[in-house]
Amino acid sequence: MINLKRRKADRPASASFKSTIPPAIPMPVELMTVSQAAQFAQVSQPTIRRWIRCEGLAAYRSRGRVRIDKADVVQFLKGGTA
Repeated sequence: MINLKRRKADRPASASFKSTIPPAIPMPVELMTVSQAAQFAQVSQPTIRRWIRCEGLAAYRSRGRVRIDKADVVQFLKGGTA
């Protein structure tokens, strides 16, 4: 068996740990189905699906179901990217 000596890090372990934590990602507040989003935006369901597919409306897929955050729909309708 080869015995290798390990050197201690030059900086404390807590400093390197803090630098590896990714920034916080905001979680969706109110998820809606495609049908609910269509009613909210007063458009058809195929329009919501097209916005997701082609125009960049953010959507989440969970167990094969599509969910859309209400805040993303509002931002999309105001002209911003979701």
